[in-house]
Amino acid sequence: MAMLAASAGCQKNAASLEDSARLTRIQQLEDRIEQQSRLLAGKDDQLRAQAEMIRRLRGLGKNRKIDDLIHVERIEIERLSGGYDDDHNGIDDGVTLYLRLYDQYGETMRATGSLTVRLFDLAASPDRRNLGWVELSPKKLNALWFGRFLTSHYTIKVPWAEGVKPPAHGRVTVVASFTDLLSGRSFDAQRVVDVHIAPAADGPKGLK
Repeated sequence: MAMLAASAGCQKNAASLEDSARLTRIQQLEDRIEQQSRLLAGKDDQLRAQAEMIRRLRGLGKNRKIDDLIHVERIEIERLSGGYDDDHNGIDDGVTLYLRLYDQYGETMRATGSLTVRLFDLAASPDRRNLGWVELSPKKLNALWFGRFLTSHYTIKVPWAEGVKPPAHGRVTVVASFTDLLSGRSFDAQRVVDVHIAPAADGPKGLK
């Protein structure tokens, strides 16, 4: 009888431990669901706040419009943009783009928005023209701002796309498209920049 009682007690303890572990897992799942719900609710609140801000700015009053505010009027790719060589082997690994935004008064400014940059080798055959691209959210673009005395711009590195052959020519066309978060307007800029490429392979010996 004592052995039976002990066996029953062990089974009861095991069942109790199993129930406790099950309850713990359930509680952990419930806590995780609650945490995710709070995060989603926070994001919803943020989106609503941004939408409300845009709505207010677009309706500042009969005598004031969004065009009356300091806003992006055009963008420009700086002439110092060009190839970069990370591994210092004399062959560029992509293009560094210096992008400036200008307001309606011709002054450089910092604005929130998204950016798409594409690289093209227009002298190549159609299947080799697309060299690389980046798409940056407002948060990622904001982190690339460089503001100093007489120097205010975004600095964006665009590597050659994975699986794409580097350019066969030393000039790359850069196309940038910026969408202003405040107004929803899009602005484009284009510039041809110089890059260092691999030297052409030598021809057969004896030929010059």
